[in-house]
Amino acid sequence: MNCSEFRRRLLVDPRDPALAEAARAGVCEDASQRLAEAIAWEARIGEALAVPVPAGLADRILSALPEPATGASVPGRWRPRRLQWLAAAAAVAVLALGLLWTLPQRVADPTEALLLASVEHLTHEPYALTRTSRVPPALAHRVFAEADVRLDASALDLVYLNRCPLGHWRSLHAVMRAAEGPVTAMYVPHQAVERLDRRVEMVAVRTVPLGDGALVLLAESNQDFDAVESAWYQALGGPAELAAGGR
Repeated sequence: MNCSEFRRRLLVDPRDPALAEAARAGVCEDASQRLAEAIAWEARIGEALAVPVPAGLADRILSALPEPATGASVPGRWRPRRLQWLAAAAAVAVLALGLLWTLPQRVADPTEALLLASVEHLTHEPYALTRTSRVPPALAHRVFAEADVRLDASALDLVYLNRCPLGHWRSLHAVMRAAEGPVTAMYVPHQAVERLDRRVEMVAVRTVPLGDGALVLLAESNQDFDAVESAWYQALGGPAELAAGGR
């Protein structure tokens, strides 16, 4: 198994024993770390889904249903299957309600919520990472101006720029060229966040308080985050005092 196959299979089933062997063999430089993070993420999902079904829920649902009309024909096998189907539907309904209730509580922190919303948004516009031509400076200036963000767009090597919804926020979704590959930058005006470096599944993420808003950087590796963050500071006319080093 090579590094590319390891990463693909990690997205399918991180508990596959072959992945543990590949991580011990060092097929990727950070294979052990990525495997541990993927298993931890699966565990978080499992905790969110571990919602017990109240005892007797299916029976209470059935008792609330109207009885068939007198003399109506009810095939012998129909009612047991109906009972099984309704019991399964009841369990799914409770599971969904529990998931909707528990997940917002787990991401109540604004920085964490924005970070996770940014990672989720990557799946909506995957083509943005394939762009190679630079966004014309005049167009970039216009997009930033329409969002009431004042910066020198010519300081940013943008290959993609769009105004996108990001959960309940409105963001400027940018992609920049960098030495190790494209870096996605989500800028959310008028939003406060804490500075944070994380990995979420296979994505390196950094949140940065920047100007009057929040900058979220996303890439496969955070090796270029310092340089990209510095470029945004310069574009906003601010200092470029950064914590050194990436991974």
